[in-house]
Amino acid sequence: MNPDQLKDTTMHPDTRRLLQVQIPEGADDETRDIFVKLMGKGEAAARRAWMEKEGDTAELDI
Repeated sequence: MNPDQLKDTTMHPDTRRLLQVQIPEGADDETRDIFVKLMGKGEAAARRAWMEKEGDTAELDI
């Protein structure tokens, strides 16, 4: 995302939402690996591949 897009979307105070992310105690290594893949620096290619493969299986509570 370029800086202008980031400013207009993610960082704009009128439209941004902050949600706390918690990994439950006892979560297995797979959960932690997925979290690092989705949030980690330098993981863009793995993140994209995972979202393309698994994106339609998300269970959202927003």
